[in-house]
Amino acid sequence: MKKTILLLIFTAISISFSFAKNKYKLTNEQLAPTVEVAHSAGKRLVKGTWLLGGTLSAKSNSLSDIDLLVVDVENFDQRAFNIRLEGSYFFKENISVGLGLQFGEDKAELIANLLNNSYKRDIRNFSRTYGVLGFIKNHIPVSTNNVFYVTNQTELFYGYRSGPSETYISDILERKYADKHSIGVSIRPGILVFLTDNFAFDLNMGILGFSHSVENVDYEYPPNNQPTESDRKGDSKNKSTNLNLKFDLLKIGFGFSYYF
Repeated sequence: MKKTILLLIFTAISISFSFAKNKYKLTNEQLAPTVEVAHSAGKRLVKGTWLLGGTLSAKSNSLSDIDLLVVDVENFDQRAFNIRLEGSYFFKENISVGLGLQFGEDKAELIANLLNNSYKRDIRNFSRTYGVLGFIKNHIPVSTNNVFYVTNQTELFYGYRSGPSETYISDILERKYADKHSIGVSIRPGILVFLTDNFAFDLNMGILGFSHSVENVDYEYPPNNQPTESDRKGDSKNKSTNLNLKFDLLKIGFGFSYYF
């Protein structure tokens, strides 16, 4: 009889201890603070997503005392930049269509001697470029978390460039005013890296372009120092069609994009 009573008491104590342990565990879980999930980068670019972005391109050159085959460069300084602003809409997953604007400036000064110092040239150029473009852009994900993308942008553009140029030929000053209209298509591959869920770093480069341009050129000479009739240049209108494969730092754009 005593053994039976002891067995019942032990069983009751075990059940009570187990219940208290489970109750204590539940209470701790209920009272434990909620841990927020760390913010992750990457975004799936589905239909209906919008994109706003901008890139900057720039270059600077400073050279002196360079001897070439037929030209001795005494001094060459150049400063140039180009800004692009774009917006697009994803009408299909990873494919967007949009519009863009661009603005740029180019300033250069060159002092050079031609043909063993027979002809000296002092040239100063300044120009501004304005452009508008329409494009379709493909995004190819290269990571499972949608952080890294390879992009390719095919664009149709119109550009307008204008500015003065001054050239000193010996003691004669020649002023040139030019405006140039261009239309064409170009391809800009690039890399896109998401830094947050919506904010990304964008690197792209124009590697191929086909364009047709028309340039109007007007020349002016100071009335008190006119060149001879044979050396005087007349106003002209030039047309050209180009397939451009030349590498240029102004074709490399660094910028950021916002996806929402």
